[in-house]
Amino acid sequence: MEEINISMLHNEKESFYSDYLKNMENICESDPRNKLFSEYGLENHHKSISRYILKKTVPEDVAIQFETSKNLYLYAWFVYRFYPVAELHAFTCLELALKERYRDEFKDIGKDVEWLGLKKLLMHAIKQGHIKNEGFQVWHESAQRRARFRHEIEMMKEMEDKGLTEMIVNDSEFEIQGVDRNMDYIKVLQETLPAIRNHYAHGSKTLHNQVLGTIQIVSEIINQIYE
Repeated sequence: MEEINISMLHNEKESFYSDYLKNMENICESDPRNKLFSEYGLENHHKSISRYILKKTVPEDVAIQFETSKNLYLYAWFVYRFYPVAELHAFTCLELALKERYRDEFKDIGKDVEWLGLKKLLMHAIKQGHIKNEGFQVWHESAQRRARFRHEIEMMKEMEDKGLTEMIVNDSEFEIQGVDRNMDYIKVLQETLPAIRNHYAHGSKTLHNQVLGTIQIVSEIINQIYE
């Protein structure tokens, strides 16, 4: 069989050389795809992932796996295909965290936690009240957007009733009410997180860099169950 010259592949696919084993001389070069989709540089790339920190109450074995996910995301700056690897590893870390948290509980009822999948583990944590909508930044941001939108609608109705052509909208005037908090975010996560994890675990060609949201959600779940 003819030997494949990897250096020739690099030359033919110069803009995507990180799809192959890097040469020694370009190990520390950023993947050119990061330059296409991002302009903020390595320092800000590091800042974007370093802000996700687990509480000290989280077991060290779980925390180390989470830090590994963060490192994978960090080094995706040099190898773009590390992004989906980082996301998959974050899901793996989440499942480990859930198993360690509820291992004894399931043992007491004669069940082996190792045979439970991510979805069932999430359902258990939610049923126990350990995972709540209020524990997610996205849920709070959604409630704020809903409240602001509702306030703007009320302002427009007031303008129409009073025959006004303009009004000043003051963000400090709107309050988040019960109706703004009616999004059951944990129900969405219960369905979507295992589906995304399985998509990767069963073989996937998916390649994108939008994985920070997953890492954030995983950190928020782990911090809640070990609170």
